[in-house]
Amino acid sequence: MNNKEKIFEKSIELFSQYGYDGVSIRQIAGEVGIKESSIYNHYSSKESILDEILDYYIHEMTKEEIPLAEAGHNLDVGFDYFYNAGLDLYITKLSEPKMMKITRIFLIESYHNEKIKNFVKKSIIEYALKGWIDLFELMKQKKLIRSDCDSRQLAESFYFYGLFLMIEHFIINYPEDDEKLLTDLEIKSKNHMKLIYDSVKIE
Repeated sequence: MNNKEKIFEKSIELFSQYGYDGVSIRQIAGEVGIKESSIYNHYSSKESILDEILDYYIHEMTKEEIPLAEAGHNLDVGFDYFYNAGLDLYITKLSEPKMMKITRIFLIESYHNEKIKNFVKKSIIEYALKGWIDLFELMKQKKLIRSDCDSRQLAESFYFYGLFLMIEHFIINYPEDDEKLLTDLEIKSKNHMKLIYDSVKIE
């Protein structure tokens, strides 16, 4: 691992433990074992480290995203098949320790850090909701759910529950075993999605 990679890894660890504002460039350099000035050979500022961390998170979460057209084929197999495949992929990604730490960073910082607040709003909430809205619209076209359903309300009802489970784990109950979150996401999200789907599906 080169120095830039070490800076990146240590920054994630420190930001998740002490918060973004609670960590200095000097502290990062000390943890990496380099001079403070050497940080600037790789990053122009602490904020540029944060930018790379957030970019990394989104890249990792979306690089295997299923296009809507392919999602349609998976829906033809069955909604359970489609949903379980997507949930399994998400949990696999989130289970990586680095991704867990980054999730904690943006959740604990979003209430006072404007950059992170905008990141959460646009990349975590709005982007995900659009995907779910598009999916529910596709399900209407395929006559899987009622055409009079409000796709946005369905998307919010589902997605915000999963977001609550993460807030509960990373903030309200912190520190808590990460395996508990993964188990809760798998079981509770499936049950919640079934409840939503059963309420609007066409028999």
